[in-house]
Amino acid sequence: MEASREIFWNIGIGPFILYPVAAVAIAILIYAIYRRCLLWAVGKPDNRFDDLGKRIWSFIVTGVVDGLFHRRFFREPYPGIMHFLIFAGCGLFLLGAFLDFISHYFFHFMHGGVYLGLGMAVDIGGVFVLIGVIMAVVRRYIQKPERLNTILDDAIVLSLIFVVVVTGFFLEGFRMIAATPEGLSQPEFYSHPEWSMWSFGGYWIAGLFAGLAEGTRIAWYTGLWWFHVALSVGAVIYVCLSFDRLTHILVSPVNVFFKSLRPKGALVPINIEEAETFGVGKIEDFTWKQLLDLDACTNCGRCQDRCPAYLSGKPLSPRKVIQDLKTHLLERSDVLLAAKRANPGNGNGGDAAKAMLGEVITEDELWSCTTCRACMEICPVFVEHIDKIVDMRRNMVLEQASMPETGEAVLRCIETRGHSCRGTTYTRTDWANGLDVKLLSEDANVDLVYFVGCAAALEDRSMKVAIAFAKILKAAGVNFAILGPEETCCGEPARRLGNEYLFQMQAMKNIEMLKGYNVKKIVTACPHCFNTLKNEYPQFDGEFEVIHHTELIADLLKQGKIKPSPLGDGKLTYHDSCYLGRHNDIYNQPRQVLSSISQSKLLEMKQSRRNGFCCGGGGGRYWMEERIGQRISEMRIDQVVETGADVVATACPYCLQMFEDAIKAKEVEESLKALDIAELLAAQLDKGSTE
Repeated sequence: MEASREIFWNIGIGPFILYPVAAVAIAILIYAIYRRCLLWAVGKPDNRFDDLGKRIWSFIVTGVVDGLFHRRFFREPYPGIMHFLIFAGCGLFLLGAFLDFISHYFFHFMHGGVYLGLGMAVDIGGVFVLIGVIMAVVRRYIQKPERLNTILDDAIVLSLIFVVVVTGFFLEGFRMIAATPEGLSQPEFYSHPEWSMWSFGGYWIAGLFAGLAEGTRIAWYTGLWWFHVALSVGAVIYVCLSFDRLTHILVSPVNVFFKSLRPKGALVPINIEEAETFGVGKIEDFTWKQLLDLDACTNCGRCQDRCPAYLSGKPLSPRKVIQDLKTHLLERSDVLLAAKRANPGNGNGGDAAKAMLGEVITEDELWSCTTCRACMEICPVFVEHIDKIVDMRRNMVLEQASMPETGEAVLRCIETRGHSCRGTTYTRTDWANGLDVKLLSEDANVDLVYFVGCAAALEDRSMKVAIAFAKILKAAGVNFAILGPEETCCGEPARRLGNEYLFQMQAMKNIEMLKGYNVKKIVTACPHCFNTLKNEYPQFDGEFEVIHHTELIADLLKQGKIKPSPLGDGKLTYHDSCYLGRHNDIYNQPRQVLSSISQSKLLEMKQSRRNGFCCGGGGGRYWMEERIGQRISEMRIDQVVETGADVVATACPYCLQMFEDAIKAKEVEESLKALDIAELLAAQLDKGSTE
């Protein structure tokens, strides 16, 4: 005699009603998905079926690491545990139901140890879900974090999940005291309690009601079965019709599969010659993948909690931008779908009652973004916020000729002078006077080209970085040259500010010049130049080996080509540049360089590495006045001061200048200095040579 149970015991016509109703629920789900697919298809084409082998492998790895093991969720313990419990519990439920179905209709294996083990697993899943739902209720209705946009739908969904699980436990308990499996003289709760105890949740419920009369037990079991099934099917139908909170279970994996395979720091180019419109001015101008993003967003607010613009009191919330776009899409869905049916080749739904740019998404929201990528790094479903914001900026700049005055001025400077430094009186080579630095035009037989960048070549403060780095290269015996007067802006500010046309002009000019010299390897001390040359120039056939100066310095130290003397008693902390860190995953090399000269342990800020806080200079903000809220750079300097460090080391000219200004504004010049890693190392090389 082995433990087992009969499916549909004492239910009679249950299967004849359940399966048709379940089929209706599935049909509703399929229709809801179909209609949503039609709505996504209103967007512009986007080839996300490229490199399927790499995409499938990435999806598998991401599914295991970020899906099953909740890597991104667990960066915040409480919501991470909460979501994992609900996810794992529901997974065990679905596994149990699937195995029951297979065993009942195809080959019977649900007996003995398999049956008992699965019963325990499903009960553990039920406990997981109940704990997770209670944690969710506490979080939404007691803790009430600002980032959560709690609505009635949340209460309905949580209530449905809770009641379905609780009735499942009660149903299991009443089955134990009512159903008599074949071969037993009485229900298993009485005849074989050692079996029932494996399903511990139901066993506990059974013990509470064991004294009821047999007829009452059977009546309760039958009634609960129908209620549980009706509630479960009704929950599925509700979720399908609302297509909101829980549909991310279906949409998010699809979104993850179609996530970008581009380098993280690369924006999507515009085909200037063929584009009918520039950027995104209407909801249907987004690509189908960008519209899919809107439904994949779970409205969890993690992006908002990490956004430096939002945290500094500016109107931008990445969560709100995505949700506002989704609302706008749904408001226009009937018009867009009708237009698509009338003209399949064009999803243009005509003029909207509400303008997307200016009304749905305000200009202040668009121009507050620093493109730091904190939102995308934390998003558990890989929503691509930055691309949408830059696409809308492109429309503002190229179609509407509208942008902040200071941003317009720097674009004009790039276009007319080839650099972003308005008002400078220097030439591209003044910083190199007396250093015996070669020009590439004089000697192209070099191992390395130093792309200096506009700031290091033309701004007083950043020139010191160029001088320091050149000294390091010469001390290490590196055969290098600079472009000098032939170097022009890489175009990064233009692209982030939305002027794709100007960016491409700069890119093509630089690529042609670099190829003319047969340049193979480039080093730069600016993460923005680095990201552009490395990740975006290949879009225009500009394939070069590009390294950041911290990578090169770390390698020179490793090879023993430079031997700096130890730093004194000064305490150091390091600020991760967004475009070096989150955009390009370079975290260790700068720390290795600093550790080589620091006698004390490097002090880490609370927000560091991939969780680092922006300086406020990215996305073109370096050239714009910060007129709303706190200055992001000053907030970061407050975090630096908390460490007790004497020096904040940087690896980016934007960060360096932003911190110099913030240190003055905070009046901490006497106790805190901002220095580039190259400056720190070069100073120790000088000391070593004089000792």
